[in-house]
Amino acid sequence: MSSRTPQEKRPPTDFSKLDTVTLSFKRPAKWYMYVVKSTLKEKPSVEIRARPSGAAQVVRVAEALKRLGYITYEKYYTTSVVQEDNLLRYIVVKVKKTDNFDKLFRKRRRKNQKIRSWRKKTSLNHKEAI
Repeated sequence: MSSRTPQEKRPPTDFSKLDTVTLSFKRPAKWYMYVVKSTLKEKPSVEIRARPSGAAQVVRVAEALKRLGYITYEKYYTTSVVQEDNLLRYIVVKVKKTDNFDKLFRKRRRKNQKIRSWRKKTSLNHKEAI
């Protein structure tokens, strides 16, 4: 159980300090895409990794970001780590941002701001109608 009260919010993650983004199926692929892009905003490259059960999520995130033009692959590999007498295996994809990354990032941010503004305006109009 968490010791935080419902009013307390977790401080925002400082993506500039991340070297590795560890994926799972606890969150959707779009969330991890956001985290990887936010990390790459501050760094030239990042490792995306997951346990074998999350390998599909790594592929999904990396392929989507590559298809959209944000990243290129630097290398991919598997690795094992012994932690507290447990053998942990990972699939790792090291990616780096493209030359076009900053332009695409700004364009997407502007589009998201327009969508949020429209949703806020629409929900206010809907509440007034009720």
